[in-house]
Amino acid sequence: MNILKALCLVSIFGASVSGAKAQQTGNPQMGDRYLYCHMSDRGQWTAYALSTDGLHYHDLLCGDSVFSPKEMAGIEGGTRDAYICRKHDLSGYLMVTTDMNNSMTKRLGKKADWDNYGINLLTSDDLIHWKSTTFDFRRGLEIFSDGNDVKRSAYKDWSTINRVWAPQIFWDAGYAWQDGRKGGYLIYYSLWNREEEAYDRMYYSYADETFTTLTQPRLLFDWGYATIDADINYVPADSMYHLMIKKEGGQPGLFTSVSKSLTGPWPEPDTKDFVNFEGKKKCEGVSAFQLVGDSTWRIAYIEYSSKPRNYRICKADKFMRNFSSPQNIEGVNGPQHGSFMRITQEEYDRLQRWSDEQEAKHLAPNVSNPVIAGLYADPEILFSQKTGKYYLYPTTDGMEGWQGHDFKVFSSGDMKTWTEEGTIIDLATDQVSWAKEYAWAPCAVEVAYLKGKICNTPEMLAKLAAERAKAEKKGKPSKKISYKTFYYFTAGKRIGVAVSDDPAGPFVEPLGRPLLDKAPQGQGGQVIDPDVFQDPQTGKYYLYWGNSYLAVSELADDMVSIKDTKVLIPRARKRDYNYNEGTYVFYRDGKYYFSWSENDTRSAYYRVRYLISDSPTELVRDGRPALTEKTIVISQDPSKQIFGTGHHSVVCKPGTDEWYIVYHRFARPEGIKKGWSAGYNREVCIDKLEFNEDGTIKSVKPTL
Repeated sequence: MNILKALCLVSIFGASVSGAKAQQTGNPQMGDRYLYCHMSDRGQWTAYALSTDGLHYHDLLCGDSVFSPKEMAGIEGGTRDAYICRKHDLSGYLMVTTDMNNSMTKRLGKKADWDNYGINLLTSDDLIHWKSTTFDFRRGLEIFSDGNDVKRSAYKDWSTINRVWAPQIFWDAGYAWQDGRKGGYLIYYSLWNREEEAYDRMYYSYADETFTTLTQPRLLFDWGYATIDADINYVPADSMYHLMIKKEGGQPGLFTSVSKSLTGPWPEPDTKDFVNFEGKKKCEGVSAFQLVGDSTWRIAYIEYSSKPRNYRICKADKFMRNFSSPQNIEGVNGPQHGSFMRITQEEYDRLQRWSDEQEAKHLAPNVSNPVIAGLYADPEILFSQKTGKYYLYPTTDGMEGWQGHDFKVFSSGDMKTWTEEGTIIDLATDQVSWAKEYAWAPCAVEVAYLKGKICNTPEMLAKLAAERAKAEKKGKPSKKISYKTFYYFTAGKRIGVAVSDDPAGPFVEPLGRPLLDKAPQGQGGQVIDPDVFQDPQTGKYYLYWGNSYLAVSELADDMVSIKDTKVLIPRARKRDYNYNEGTYVFYRDGKYYFSWSENDTRSAYYRVRYLISDSPTELVRDGRPALTEKTIVISQDPSKQIFGTGHHSVVCKPGTDEWYIVYHRFARPEGIKKGWSAGYNREVCIDKLEFNEDGTIKSVKPTL
């Protein structure tokens, strides 16, 4: 590509290139895709993740190293804190990393795990193949291009250097070399020589266009206390340079300093404007970037007080001020200190092809999950007393916007091998007159009748149990017991009902209208996600439903009409419960378990929460409001490339206390690569559900 033509496509930090000064200074950005280049929290290597929108990412090579850290890091064999950018003339790519491997402390004789001695400067023509030049600062002036200028030396004794941390790059077109050349890459980093200074301070050097040389370090600023992990950006909104940094002294946290010049002076940050919503939690590794077409900023950083630590992306205004709305990065295995670079569609596709070709070397194969072939979601499971089989009723998935129109049913004798039994309902036909699409999230219940009378009272349940015992003793089914399966489903964002004499159908839709078509008064949200439950204490049947609110309706004896409805979780309190949708209620050992899905189903963080109640129609425990348990029932496992684990149902193997959770996840491994559309490409899985002695649920580790 002609360089002048290419520069017309470039934006500097998200702002369009305009004027000679903008074209000359800063790291060029181009393209409408995103590369997150980062140190892996799983080891001492550099990893990549891609995104189409800058917010939802997926790993390349399953989060494993994109090159050999031993080959790139000439001192300790570890490449940490990766910062990546384009060359100023768009002829290739640059990266800098901290040369550190804190597992090498004893072997290298380091005084502390976090000591290190140098940095690595890397170049590439294609983002895949890299060459590295390592700078070991202990060697002193001999490693610098201007090392003969002894008077400029920052230290008397370079051999006692103990930290060279988190280097980053900024192209400075105005820098003048001694031989008359113009333009250089400002490399800035924190440096500490504990024998000669009291704490980490920020320094800078310059690299020439070969990116294989460095000038001697010069002090960038010293505020009288330790500072690390600086990130400099030019902000068009105020035509100033903004430096985000971690203050380890003074008032700790992530702050911004502003300067008219790239090399300062840099005043102390405004202590009233910083990332304060993390409270007293410790944060570091900041990296600012902009989304295409957006003048505001995103600020990424590590919150490392929590276990596991969090990698956040929050918002800031166009002046890189007023930080807000933190959320965890999605779809990345082991996110850590790194940087973000816009890339083109061609670059995105090239990196994806490279990763796909290598995927088999990095990705463990599916073993037991998914349990049914194809794209399905929102699975309901039912054990039938009539047939002695299990039945799966999922949403048919694979359509953008969830515009499916049919429901299928699968049967199994062991929950391992499943047989498709056919289509229950197809909205594309005249089977349902009031909806033609959005066939979602069904549930089903097998209702027992004794001599034609529904068993939904304690008296009838007792008679039913006695009749079943008598039949079991005789070794043949009772002719006095009959069954119907009622199937509640979402269609057109309303809830309908169908009925059959057999759990595999055929089903008939008896009402000719929705069973539920309006949210409870005062509640916003869709009328979706039904869950049907029989209270074994009273025999009553309840239908739970809602999106952003949770309602419960008692079903009448005919199972196709509603007695009454009440709201258990109002929309205004959804955050108190981490509630979103997909409720499932079950009973065990005198306790009612309310479980549901948190977050958006298109999010990698879609997961299952729960609480325990003493009532099926009140969220109460020991006379007090029941609280959401801290343990998450099931969640993503990026190490296995498992994401989006939610919208579930639960089943107990008859005659045992052996429980299973049935849920969907993003189709593995392709789903997560689709970004936000991963939530339209899901698959059904089953794992064991286990309990602690006090009845609380153990966190489920999703399996392959």
